[in-house]
Amino acid sequence: MFSGLIVTTMGDRGPYPLLNLSPIPEDTAENLSVIGMTILFMGAGTLAERQHYRLHGSLPIPNNPNIEALAMSFTVSPTETTDIRIDQHGRESTIWLLFESENRKTVFQFHPAIERALQEETKNIKDEKDLSDPEKMQKILSRIKQICESPDPHVPVPVDSDQSYIHEKGGLEFFTVNTEGDLREINLQTDLGALSVLILVNTLLKRIFLIELKDSISQHLMFHAGASASNINTNRFKSRFSIRNVSDPMEREMILEKIGVIQEIGSQ
Repeated sequence: MFSGLIVTTMGDRGPYPLLNLSPIPEDTAENLSVIGMTILFMGAGTLAERQHYRLHGSLPIPNNPNIEALAMSFTVSPTETTDIRIDQHGRESTIWLLFESENRKTVFQFHPAIERALQEETKNIKDEKDLSDPEKMQKILSRIKQICESPDPHVPVPVDSDQSYIHEKGGLEFFTVNTEGDLREINLQTDLGALSVLILVNTLLKRIFLIELKDSISQHLMFHAGASASNINTNRFKSRFSIRNVSDPMEREMILEKIGVIQEIGSQ
C-alpha cells in the first residue's frame, strides 16, 4: 500500500528533506519539502494553530502524478541552531507517507488508525537526531504498512471523508471578487498586485482567508468578499472551515511570501 517515507524538517535556512526512504529522487523530495511544509504552515500564527500531530492529506507529489502522500507535522528539540525561534519553539518536522493514487480510497479508510499510530510514534521522537535514523523511520513505515494489511480499520470513516483530499493545486485555491460581487477564480500566475482582495482557501488547514491586498479597501468590496467566502464554506465544505480576515500588513506579507515560494518551485 505505502511505497515509502520521507522526513522533512525546517532548517535554519528553510525546509529540506532530511531522510528519503522512498523511490522518488532527491530533487523531488526537496520540492515536496518546500511546497508541502509551506502549505502546511500557511496562515498559521502560532504553534497551537498549526494542527501538529494531526494527519493531513492526501497531497500530490511534485512531478509524480500517480503518487500522493499523507503528512503529519510535529516538533523536535534542535541539536544545534542559530535561529532563536527554532531554539525556543523547537524544529518543525514532517513525516510524509507515500502511496499510489489508485489506492487513495483504501488509504482513507485507514486514515484514523494511521493518525493514531503516527501520533504515538512522533510523540516519542524528541531529538532532531532521531529524524535521520533510518532504522527508526523504517519501523514506523512497517507499522503503517501492517495497519493497512488489517482486514478492518476498526474506526468508522465519515461518508464525506474524500473532502480531505488535496487536489492538484497543493491544497490552495485562489479567488477574488469585483465591485459587483462576482466571484472569480485566479491562478498562481496572476499578478496579485493588480487585485484588491484575495480569497485564499487552504483545504489542509480547513481555513478561508480574506486577504486585503491594499491598505485601503472599501467596506462594500470586503462585504462581497466575505459573502463569497461564506458561500464557498457552506456549499463546498458544509460550513466546516473557519473564515478569517487578514488586514495586518505583516501577516499579509508573510502569506504572500509563502505564495511566492510555491510559485517559484512550481515553475521549475
